[in-house]
Amino acid sequence: MVRTYQVSGFEVLELDEAASTNTVAEAMALSELKDKMVILTWCQTQGRGQAANKWESEPYKNIAMTVVFRPEGLVAGKQFAVSMIIALGCLDFVSRYVPDVTVKWPNDIYVGDRKIAGILIEHRVAGAYIQSSLCGVGLNINQAVFLSDAPNPVSLLQLTEKEFNLNEVLQELLECIGRRYSQVKDYAALEADFRKNMYRAGGIFDWEDASGSFRASVAGIDEYGQLVLEDTEGRQRLYAFKEVGYR
Repeated sequence: MVRTYQVSGFEVLELDEAASTNTVAEAMALSELKDKMVILTWCQTQGRGQAANKWESEPYKNIAMTVVFRPEGLVAGKQFAVSMIIALGCLDFVSRYVPDVTVKWPNDIYVGDRKIAGILIEHRVAGAYIQSSLCGVGLNINQAVFLSDAPNPVSLLQLTEKEFNLNEVLQELLECIGRRYSQVKDYAALEADFRKNMYRAGGIFDWEDASGSFRASVAGIDEYGQLVLEDTEGRQRLYAFKEVGYR
């Protein structure tokens, strides 16, 4: 069964159950995908993470949704704007309830050293422009116990010892994402906020790539979302997702 309603300026399609909301969105024709559409389920059975990773979400405890954006005139070379919009929107929401919220590059949401949200973004490109962006969001709200082998999950319930109304959470979260979406043409402002809120944004830390370990600080990100590090010898290093990791 599918229910359709409006929340905070978004059109929500709520499904009783789905294997993955991103998979549902991928199966829809482009003409069916509207800007600021949300495909939502309270029971996601095969949530997808980055690469081949799975996303654990206890039914009726968390947010599992795909936000559809069709940003007019957004060039493919600045596609990371969409990732920043979703990540910062989630960060804005979580920061209402707990401190020390950051974005771990490219777009995981952390509280301290624990992961509270995962984001999976898939773009459709036509020529030089983004045709549509499917933004999968898994946000841990009321889950008390995690059973997967993920090393560091956490929920708002665990952090605050308070249970949340999921419909109210959805409204607040979409409000936050909607405000960030209004910045879609202001890449510089998004990038400034993203860099300021990055996990381990300040200081020199240990990193590891295919060539071994090194120490570096975060120098920034480029339009494609690649991470720019500056090592202790003053050299800049550019990495795509999974090419470098924290130690």
